[in-house]
Amino acid sequence: MQREIRTLVSADAALAVAKTIHGPDAQLLDYEVEKGTTSVQGFLSDILRVSVRVQVGDETRKSRFVVKRQPVLESQQKLTRQCGVFEHEMGFFVKCVPILKERCPDLPVVTCHLCDEPNCIIYMEDLKEANYCTVVPNITALQEGTILSMDHLILVMATLAKFHSASVGINWLEKFPEIFTEDIFFERGDGVFIKDCIIETVRNTLVPIAKHHFGDEKHVESVEWLGSEEFFQLLVCMSKADPKAINVLCHGDSWANNMMFHADPESGKPIRVKLIDFQMSRFAPSNRDLHYFLHMCLPPRVRQGLEEELLRTYWRCFTEQVAQPVDCDWDEFYAGYDSSRAFGLMMSATVRPSIFVEQAFPRGDQELTDEQMELMLAGGGFDTDRSIQEFENNAIFRQEMIETIEEVTEVYHRLYKTR
Repeated sequence: MQREIRTLVSADAALAVAKTIHGPDAQLLDYEVEKGTTSVQGFLSDILRVSVRVQVGDETRKSRFVVKRQPVLESQQKLTRQCGVFEHEMGFFVKCVPILKERCPDLPVVTCHLCDEPNCIIYMEDLKEANYCTVVPNITALQEGTILSMDHLILVMATLAKFHSASVGINWLEKFPEIFTEDIFFERGDGVFIKDCIIETVRNTLVPIAKHHFGDEKHVESVEWLGSEEFFQLLVCMSKADPKAINVLCHGDSWANNMMFHADPESGKPIRVKLIDFQMSRFAPSNRDLHYFLHMCLPPRVRQGLEEELLRTYWRCFTEQVAQPVDCDWDEFYAGYDSSRAFGLMMSATVRPSIFVEQAFPRGDQELTDEQMELMLAGGGFDTDRSIQEFENNAIFRQEMIETIEEVTEVYHRLYKTR
């Protein structure tokens, strides 16, 4: 197996990356390749870790880097082709990051050493070598909302603020239309990436539970709206720049496992975060990333209790670091966040339910399978009967679904229902 994996990274590629790390005089002595992800599987990529030993003058040096390649499964490859995620991420690293680093030298983003654009391969720094790690061992660990401490949450808000502030004042759509004209998540491939997942979750989970538990038109109508074309087109609109808002480069897929944390070795407290995986980056108002993170990573009751404090942390850090004045105050920022709650509901109501379907995700060192990919793209794989059964027998799932449907109903009737 080790020999087979080694063939996935050529000696020429290993040397090219080594030269970016150690300088043009580096000579490759040897290299080894191993799997890069064990406990967390790549959804739209295959991750390898490479160790190199090089000669630089009279000195022998060692270093490691990460290789991000096309995924293994045909179902994954089909999605990457339809959505163009590798071309998109390489465009972000090659064209956007140099500008961002001029504005923010300590930009909290993983370093990209090299992009092999013809073969869609990205070579990046190995953050594990600097003692960065992901916090969520498996997506199902997000069920109870306790795996991320308040220290983690505050640090994420400050890090997103720093990342966003570096991009203010540039119209990235005009500068790089080839990257940002068509949204990867909602438009590329006719929205295949998320649309079916939303519809299936609404049909098989939300509507049956709303009818079973609430049994009234108000709640059923509200969750049915999530599966409508009107809702999806609202999401498409929200994925775009808003002329009335502060638009920034958004990460686009800003949930916990696209962030790597560095902890203080003595206290264990997280002190730094670096963002990884920019396959869905977009140019839009910053609150899209905030909705995505908060609604995906926290159950409704936890998020609602912490939301204002976390948003105020974000806004304070953003205004402290942005290089130019912004025509917006806290009240306007919060109003923009509140009016775009549909973006958050997309995550909390139509994506989070899938984390309760444990067979939809790999465990430990298991490989992701085509069947699990199909389950994820079908909203996790619950049918109507299984949703009701889980609702009646799983107290955590029951509480989350009740809170979620209540929130959907409140937001829909307050903000979106046509009178």
